[in-house]
Amino acid sequence: MSRMLSKDLPDIESILTLNPRVKNHANICSTSAKKVEKKHWKRNPEKGCDSCVKLENNFDDIKHTTLSERGALREAMRCA
Repeated sequence: MSRMLSKDLPDIESILTLNPRVKNHANICSTSAKKVEKKHWKRNPEKGCDSCVKLENNFDDIKHTTLSERGALREAMRCA
């Protein structure tokens, strides 16, 4: 018979099962499997989605304070 450390052995064993165990070695996992797992847990939407509206040459939300193309180039030259 195994040696008993206390009389409440089943209770202690159930508490000890809640504690995380330290891994002694690494697990091998492929890159593709890791990317699939990351995509599963990621909260942000995909960046390359096809359902998004193209914003190229779309000036619907332009403000009166936005620089023109020439003004933006002049500002970029000034900062460089």
